Amino acid sequence: MKANTTLIKQVIGMVILFALVLAAVIFAEISFNEVVCKGVEITLDSENEKALLSKKDIKLMVSEQGTDYFLDKPITQISLRQIEERIKRIPLVKSCEAHHDFSGVISVSVKEYKPIARIVRSTIGTSPFPDQYISEDGKFIGTSPLFTPRIIVTGGPYFDGKRDLQDKRGKTLIPFFQFIENNEFWKAQISQIIVAKDGGIVLIPTIGTTRIDFGLPINIENKFKKLFIFYQKVIPNKGWNKYSWVQLKYKNQLICE
Repeated sequence: MKANTTLIKQVIGMVILFALVLAAVIFAEISFNEVVCKGVEITLDSENEKALLSKKDIKLMVSEQGTDYFLDKPITQISLRQIEERIKRIPLVKSCEAHHDFSGVISVSVKEYKPIARIVRSTIGTSPFPDQYISEDGKFIGTSPLFTPRIIVTGGPYFDGKRDLQDKRGKTLIPFFQFIENNEFWKAQISQIIVAKDGGIVLIPTIGTTRIDFGLPINIENKFKKLFIFYQKVIPNKGWNKYSWVQLKYKNQLICE
């Protein structure tokens, strides 16, 4: 009899607990339905020296250039997914997450791309985007009016008509740009990279008139090791302008012409 009484008490306790939890959920849902938007808060994550995006421009995209007003609008009627998709239309945006809570504030976290190179088009005026930054995944992401990062400049016939580096040959250029971007010595020594139609590369040094025929972007580290020998042993003895060309494209050879 005592055991039955204990069991009944336990069941009653569980029923009461369930009822309390259910009541709390219902109350919270009803209360949340009454919350209205109090504003939008932007958090911008940037790995660049200075941000390429402005919070003002991001807010404009949140409200669809000011046509979709959120203030005092019920928070449950605001689509977070729609806000994220709007912001992702900005080419410089790498990712975006939006959420809201009982405070009524919409919090938007935006991460921008860190460019690895800048394309200077050889046919300026014929392209809707004369200059483009290249992202680390090979996308062309426009430029920024706020800040110009110190990254390698590239151009040449290869980029004519291109909208990204997602094809087989284009993807081989990405690790090449990343190698230079991550190496302070070569980043300082190379002023421009010209890419031919077939993907072959010519490097224009910051100092001197010598041009460096790198060939296709393969065996990257070995080729730069050979080029370092030229900088370390040849230039101190012959000077910056002794040779017109340095050939790196031949396997295991460094040819000065």
